[in-house]
Amino acid sequence: MKQLVEICSGCIVRSSGEEGSSVIVKREFLEKLQNRLQELRPDIEWSVSTTSCMRFCPPQRMSMVVANRMEMSRSNTVESVADDIVSRIK
Repeated sequence: MKQLVEICSGCIVRSSGEEGSSVIVKREFLEKLQNRLQELRPDIEWSVSTTSCMRFCPPQRMSMVVANRMEMSRSNTVESVADDIVSRIK
């Protein structure tokens, strides 16, 4: 089964708190998230990408689209976002 996931690019950059290239920050976050999702659910073929900012997001949270539904993560760590994504997959 293939699962598409989109994460708000603005949320990734804001949550990183790092100086430097936003392209690198986004790429690193997506790589870590993809790896974590694969660890949690190796039976799913994950396709993780960014999308432009979807809405104003509270600090320490991320907007995401999972199973064609806009969702909000509970936290902004890779582990928390991955857990939130997996919990929304049936």
